[in-house]
This record gives sequence, C-alpha cells and structure tokens, in this order.
Amino acid sequence: MRSTTISNLAVLASSLLVKEVFAGRYDVRKRDLYVVADTIIVTEEVTVTQEVDGSYATGVPVPVGTITIDGTPVLVPASTAASSTAVPSSSTAGAVFIEETAPTSAPAPIPTTTSTTPVAVVAPTTTEAPASVAPTTLQTVASSAAPVSTSTGSTTSSSAKRGLAYNDASLLTGFTSSDTISWAYNWGSSTAPIPSKFEYVPLLWGTGSSFTNNWISAATKAIAAGSTHLMSFNEPDLGTQSNLTPEEAAAGYKTYMSTPFAGKAQLGSPAVTNGGGTMGLTWLSNFFDACTGCQIDFVPIHWYNGGTADDFMAYIDQAFVTSGGKPLWVTEFQGSGTTADQNAFLEAVIPQLDASEKVARYAYFMASDGNLLSSGSSLSVLGETFASFA
Repeated sequence: MRSTTISNLAVLASSLLVKEVFAGRYDVRKRDLYVVADTIIVTEEVTVTQEVDGSYATGVPVPVGTITIDGTPVLVPASTAASSTAVPSSSTAGAVFIEETAPTSAPAPIPTTTSTTPVAVVAPTTTEAPASVAPTTLQTVASSAAPVSTSTGSTTSSSAKRGLAYNDASLLTGFTSSDTISWAYNWGSSTAPIPSKFEYVPLLWGTGSSFTNNWISAATKAIAAGSTHLMSFNEPDLGTQSNLTPEEAAAGYKTYMSTPFAGKAQLGSPAVTNGGGTMGLTWLSNFFDACTGCQIDFVPIHWYNGGTADDFMAYIDQAFVTSGGKPLWVTEFQGSGTTADQNAFLEAVIPQLDASEKVARYAYFMASDGNLLSSGSSLSVLGETFASFA
C-alpha cells in the first residue's frame, strides 16, 4: 500500500508502470476508486491461485496503490473509476479474482493489514478526479418477478437467467431491448432508478455497521417495490473484501438475512471466490455447517479462472455439489484474453448456462465502459453477445 498527496499521483502511476511485466498470468480488469473527503484512494487487487496437479493453492491478494490525504470514506461510482489493464501472461495457468467496486450505499472498509508477498504490481492507466456521490434512491421494479420460497433449498427464477452487475444505473438502458436479461444488482442495498423490466436484487455487502445500519429498512422497501431475492456478503473468503470467517458470516446471516426475511424473499448465501485452500468452496462448505437453521434458497459464486469453457462448467458442477443441490447464481464471472477470446468464451458458455438446471441466474462482469459497454449506454461486442446470444 502506498500513500502520497494528489500532486504525486502522476508520479506514482509512472513509477508503477515499470513493474507491469511478471512471470505467470495476471488479468486485472478494473480499479476501485474511493473519495475520502479530501482524499483519493485508488486500489487494484489481484489474487493469483496457482494450479498444481489439477488443484489450486491459496490465492495471495496484492494491494497496489493508495493515495491518502485525510477524511471519511465516500464511494465514487465505478463509471468514473473502472479501467482495464492486463499483465502479459506466460504458459503458467493461474486463477484471478477481480475486485468490484463496493456498493454506493456505503463504502467498503479500507483494509488495515495487507499481504507482504508481492505477486504483481499494475499501475493505474489513468488518473481519475474525485466525484461527488448522489444519494441513492429505491427503484420500483416490476412485480412479475419470481415467487418467494418459504422453505430452504428452493428458488424459482425467470427463464431469462442473465443479469447485470453495475455501479452506474444509467448504463442499464442499453440492455432494455434484450429478452434474456431479467435482473440487476449493484453490490448495495438500494439503487438509483433502473429500467423497470429488471428486478433489482439488494445485497448486504458485509457485517460492518456502515452496511447493516440501513439494511433491514432498505431490503424491506425493496421487497415492497417488487424485489423477490436478497443476497449477502461479498467474497467473505477474501481478506480485501467482506473478510469474514464462516462462523462470523453465519452469525451475521442469521441476524440480517434469515431471521428478518425468512419467508419474505428468496435468500442467497455469501458469494465466494474460486480460491483454493480455505477459500472458495471450502469456505462455503464450512459456512453451511455453521449456519444451522438458516433459510438459504440459492448460492452465488464467482469465477475468474482464466481457463476454458469446460473448466468453468466443471467448476459449476463442483459448486453445485458443495451447495447441496441448491440453485447457483454466478454473480461474477469473466473470460480471459483479448475481446475476441472473451467473446468466444461467452458464446461457448451461454448456451450451457441457459440449459443448466444447476444455474438459476448469471451475470458477466460487468455493465461498465470497457466491459459490456463501449461508451455510455452503447453495448460493446461482449455486451451484444451477453444481451442476445442464444
């Protein structure tokens, strides 16, 4: 982690650029930008999991840049913060976890400890200016969404499984003509207005008071407006995300998910990375063991392996076993390589995801410029494929 003044930001970026070439594969898809009163905080997180004999070793998170002056965290929407940078890869396979921007309803906590094991350093390719954050408002969504499950282990979703992960609600207008996209989420508990054809799915990002204080009120309002699903805890198995033990997550889930909302909405377990060791599916299995008596209707997972379509679908099979047969939501995933490589990956997996009885919903990372959008609400090649390929 680095600290400097705003005047030194360009110097920091330039100095880090010389460190872009490393052995191994590292795909960095975006950068998180926070404004902390008079502070700019720019972070990139790359976690690499080395494949050895078909299994994965524990990933190592690598914080890259922090520019700090003073203040209290307030989040800048990802439309002003997202970027795409890739470090050249070698023949060594690896798994990469991509860090999304924290919800606009409250900023992600800034880690107080970081890994001392350097794996890759990637400099910001641009310098963004701080932006003010408008208050979020609840979006009224269509009331024709899936019925609510009142028992553990079941979920019903639209035949249109595809969803949009976003930070800037205005960008979703580019997808309104799609008949395959039915839902959206922003890693937060409330949203600026989104197209009414999309079900908004609130997410409780973590157990800190900045996330929980308004959660029950916001989720209750969302349910009244038509939301029929709630999600919990973003990547608790990763130290730089919600960072919870399975037992801590189970306690938080009972307090903020199962107890207040059982029978009122379909509830999703924490969303884990595809890390090895105690991360990923191992963490998820331990969470299930700890969360006795919890209503869990579906299981969100993330995947940034950089492998093939077959690897991805094989991981889904493993996750389905770990979930005990509960429907999966793949709420973050991304192919690797060039746009053409990613597009080929999408065209290979979309028909399989749509046909799979194991997968209820899925969202490619993410609805932002440089990913599913090329500029504003104009879809990119990947966006066109995600919106219409069958």
